[in-house]
Amino acid sequence: MKLVKIKVRNFRCYHQETEFYLNDLTAIIGKNDIGKSAILDAIDAFFNDSIDQGDVSTNVDENKVEITAYFENFPAEIVLDTSVPSSPLDEGILNELNQLEIKKVFTFGGRKSTAIFLVAHYLEDARLVDLLRMKNTRLKQYAEGELGIDLTGVNTRKNPPIRQKIRDHVGGGRAIREIKVDGNVDSEDNLKEIWGSLKKMLPVFALFRADKTFDDKDGDIKNPLHTAIKEALALAEIQTLLEQVQVKVKEFSTDVADRTIEKLKNIDASISEKLKSEFTKDPSYDKVFDITLLNEKNIPLNKRGSGIRRLVVLSFFQAQAERRKSEKDAPSIIYAIEEPETSQHPNHQKMIINALSDLSEQDDVQVLFTTHSANLVREIPIDALRYVSPDEAGNIKIEYGKDAATDQNNEAVIQKIIEALGILPNPADKIKVLVFVEGNNDVNALKVYSEIIHGNNNAYINLNEVDFVGYVITGGSSLKHYIEKRYLDGLGKPQVHIYDSDVPEYVRLVAQINNEKNPRKIAFNTNKRELENYLHADAVIEAYGENGLNRLQLRPIDDEMDVPAVVAEALYAHSGADWVALNPEKQRELADKKKKALNTQAVQKMNAHRLRDRDGFDEVCGWLLQINNLAGNGYEFLGRNSGDIIPD
Repeated sequence: MKLVKIKVRNFRCYHQETEFYLNDLTAIIGKNDIGKSAILDAIDAFFNDSIDQGDVSTNVDENKVEITAYFENFPAEIVLDTSVPSSPLDEGILNELNQLEIKKVFTFGGRKSTAIFLVAHYLEDARLVDLLRMKNTRLKQYAEGELGIDLTGVNTRKNPPIRQKIRDHVGGGRAIREIKVDGNVDSEDNLKEIWGSLKKMLPVFALFRADKTFDDKDGDIKNPLHTAIKEALALAEIQTLLEQVQVKVKEFSTDVADRTIEKLKNIDASISEKLKSEFTKDPSYDKVFDITLLNEKNIPLNKRGSGIRRLVVLSFFQAQAERRKSEKDAPSIIYAIEEPETSQHPNHQKMIINALSDLSEQDDVQVLFTTHSANLVREIPIDALRYVSPDEAGNIKIEYGKDAATDQNNEAVIQKIIEALGILPNPADKIKVLVFVEGNNDVNALKVYSEIIHGNNNAYINLNEVDFVGYVITGGSSLKHYIEKRYLDGLGKPQVHIYDSDVPEYVRLVAQINNEKNPRKIAFNTNKRELENYLHADAVIEAYGENGLNRLQLRPIDDEMDVPAVVAEALYAHSGADWVALNPEKQRELADKKKKALNTQAVQKMNAHRLRDRDGFDEVCGWLLQINNLAGNGYEFLGRNSGDIIPD
């Protein structure tokens, strides 16, 4: 399940209702004390109930805070209140956009109280208003006795079939309705059980603060390890075991309580009649388990220097990124990090953003963080950028690096971010030639192939070893390349354009550039669909094998195959899931996530033999030749079929 939006009202500086949209990777940027951390804290309040009177906005007279979360990628069928799955859409628990919309209202008076609502596109007919509230006995009575429905052939021991029969009988339209599922909801109300089921499906949310105290009970070192415990407790197999424990404990303790009430009747029957046994809340198993890290002298790491402690947090994110690549059925998780660059060397900052990016590309993982670091933000995709600032009236507003409706960069917002962080382009005096490609991953693949070819014949340029080649990412996928593109376009440097052939616009652009007959500009479309098609299937299988996915079944790669989609399908099938059952949008999302892995990990398993077998060796040689010639370095080209190239 994926959190796509959070809506906040009366929480600290967000006294007006404010919406905040999230991606898999989301970076929050803005000046100090403007409301960046408040966004993370509001989400933490929603998931972990970490809110108190001091969080209520001082600009309003109300004593309430409202936080609403919107979730997508919801299963087509779920188990709500019995062992029989049903459609959340049919049950009427999703909103009009088929999202799970959960609203929490925190009220502060003599004490804090919390009310939880499903904001649902629910059936309008008054006869269906309380349908979800009814437990099995009441459902049957209502269907047969009050609505006159014949339940012959219906499994009356389970609630969903009865509810479906009632909905079919009554029919009618739908309208938005708030359904209270927790907070002064009687334990006999079936909605309490439904909420219990939904709550278990929500992502784990882990917040890491920059200023958290490092002590034995709380701190960023213990926090990631505690998060690991919460993840473990969210695993389906662990949930099943815990439910069995909970049932046994309830049976035993309820029996003791009921026996106590029976004995009380002998003393005062009037008192005993007013008593009943009830579990007031579910157990918090994450508070039962504890874990910490010790060095060889049994000194806890929370007693070590801040730099060491932060490196452990960095290592945690790297370890989680690797683990999630091969783990099946892992629970959804959201990592929120406040200023991850704190107390970190610039080299470690680059490692941090790489680890966070890798994590965000794993299935069912989201990462959001606040930052003041230009080093981090330069590497961030533009669609991940969020800029927080006050408007003319002093209200806090959220602006986005990319307009979701048009899929275009928000130039004015990007410029605000650049000015706020003081990001400047690097000097380009040493650049002799510009290489234009579609995305960051293309640069990495091109560098690896150049190293392979250079290793067979050093007359060809190794792009990893030269500093006179500048790269322009035409897709504008990260802020760094957006900045450099704007800066480098006007330098008048020779240009080599290498674009995939599967996009008509790039085919047209290549033809246009070459028709200029400008000797300082040359453009190529790949002979194959895209750069992923130069990979050998064996390289892909080996790369995923190193991540624990042994015996991955992948058919040979050909020139027209949509390689990311085919790999995504193979991985999905490897997990035992049904790829065909996914909607096209979800299939495309999973395929897009495989692009980086293919162009960073699988490409590392390529060699000259595999590149030749894919009939890509000579073509890449041609690209490298033009890059080097336009750089004016005078390398001698030995020919595309040179016998001097040593076979792998």
